[in-house]
Amino acid sequence: MNCKIVTAAELPKVMALWDYCFEKEEDPFFQWYFREYCLRHNLILGGFSEEDGHLQNMLHLNPYSILMRGQEERVPYIVGVATDPADRGHNLTKALLQSAFRLMRKKDCAFALLMPVHAGIYQKYDFAFCYRKHVYEMPLGKLAVPVPSGKLWVKHYRSYDSALFEDLYAALAEGYNGLPIRTDFQWEKLLTVHQLEKVQAAVVCHGSEPRGYMFYQITDDRTFHIQELVALTPDAKWALLRYAGGHLSTADKLYWEAMEDDLTWLDFPDADNSGRVKPFMMARCFDAVQALERYEVPEGCPEGRITLLLQDDLLEENNHLVTLTADTGCLYLEKAAGDADAVVPMGAFTQLYFGAFTFSQLVEAGKIRMRTYTPELLSFLDALFPRCVNFINEYY
Repeated sequence: MNCKIVTAAELPKVMALWDYCFEKEEDPFFQWYFREYCLRHNLILGGFSEEDGHLQNMLHLNPYSILMRGQEERVPYIVGVATDPADRGHNLTKALLQSAFRLMRKKDCAFALLMPVHAGIYQKYDFAFCYRKHVYEMPLGKLAVPVPSGKLWVKHYRSYDSALFEDLYAALAEGYNGLPIRTDFQWEKLLTVHQLEKVQAAVVCHGSEPRGYMFYQITDDRTFHIQELVALTPDAKWALLRYAGGHLSTADKLYWEAMEDDLTWLDFPDADNSGRVKPFMMARCFDAVQALERYEVPEGCPEGRITLLLQDDLLEENNHLVTLTADTGCLYLEKAAGDADAVVPMGAFTQLYFGAFTFSQLVEAGKIRMRTYTPELLSFLDALFPRCVNFINEYY
């Protein structure tokens, strides 16, 4: 199989495979994606048969930047991973991912994002869940939240522009890690698809000051589907949820993928409606040294030293035995020899770097193996890579 960047002349093959696996050609998203976005704003990597040149598999690399522990990190978002049905069962995805990772390393990227249809396909390639959500699925009539205080009012929008939402979304950076940076282009892309999919909006204000917004759809099966809810205060959130609850004439159910730390359920009288945790987005590091070289030591982290064996079964050049030294607020990285204090597979390293789990949690889960269980090393690494609350709500 020959892996290469897809050209405009080869795009019809990509469109045909997308039509087979995902949205159909007549779907409005399909039309927008291939007319306005593909190849203009992203890269498509295709695996082509060396025998007859047909497209065997593909993945799309959509550019994003996220705020990773306060720093801007460029990350490709992998979407549209698909294999021709006649070529399935031959593990062709492995070679395609290797090519994609090596391409991205040359572009000074260290991580990629991916939302899996089935996590098991990607876990064997060391993708690991770094984002999760608190999902509410419940009868709309059972949605019970306090009456908001203050002079809040809600306005409904069928058409809208990003100016209504930009500042509210940007405020999330104060409390959440891994947050995508929505530039003017990213907002335009998001809201264009919203219009195609008839996503509506509600904005809650105190006087003339916006305090929160909600993107939502009312689906054919009478579900009030909250696509995104951002609120600066609990009262603003309650106002938006009470607005949602006022749709009993057109909706019977509520579906909402809230932030992982959402506590709306604390007010529910019926614990059966308290929701569940849903693993949401995976990530994968393919250049651990680059990531560590630009890592900033958190304030208050004690000085310490540890040798780690970073393992990558997919990408040979991403295996490293390194010693990390935190000294006077700086992290020093050097090649090591001898025994490692801990063995860290790349999936666990990604989760550690993203702050999805602490070092101690990953040890307890069996994802990281320590040569000797040393409480002092655990404490040092928990302080060096503290837990974060991550949030992302991008789908393509």
